[in-house]
Amino acid sequence: MRRLGLALALALSTTFAMPAFAADPVPAPQQATAADIDRLLEVMDMQAMMAGMMDQMSAVQGQMVDEAFGEDLSDADRARMKSVTARTDALVKKRMSWPAIEPIIRKVYLQLFSKPEVDAMIAFYGSAEGSSILRKAPQAMSLTMQEMQPLMQGLMEDIKADIDKEAKSRKD
Repeated sequence: MRRLGLALALALSTTFAMPAFAADPVPAPQQATAADIDRLLEVMDMQAMMAGMMDQMSAVQGQMVDEAFGEDLSDADRARMKSVTARTDALVKKRMSWPAIEPIIRKVYLQLFSKPEVDAMIAFYGSAEGSSILRKAPQAMSLTMQEMQPLMQGLMEDIKADIDKEAKSRKD
């Protein structure tokens, strides 16, 4: 009986002690300011980096269209395809321009990163190594996309085969 009373007293003491721990919350990290984010975007040269990525994506898109349709197109069809590609490229560049995406990036960074994190990124990307990594990022993306093309082509072939099989089974 004495053990039961001791266990109950211990349980009650820890239960009532819990609010004391909750009364001392862990301080939240300091929130980054808009000026902090502006400095980060400047150090990262985000506008140029995004432009570089857009250029790389445009080049890869053109290459993919050439590889996908190049042999099967007449000269007139090839010219039309290039015209469509140029129009879609211009549309993407307009809609994904720096003035269009900068507020989004700023908002996300303000919500996601604390001041110490932003300060750490500024220090890193402001260094020679960080700057070098940023300059290589568009090329890394382009090379990754090129290396993934065979995987994507195989995937598209598998999807097409599955769709063709399903379409054929519905006709039977």
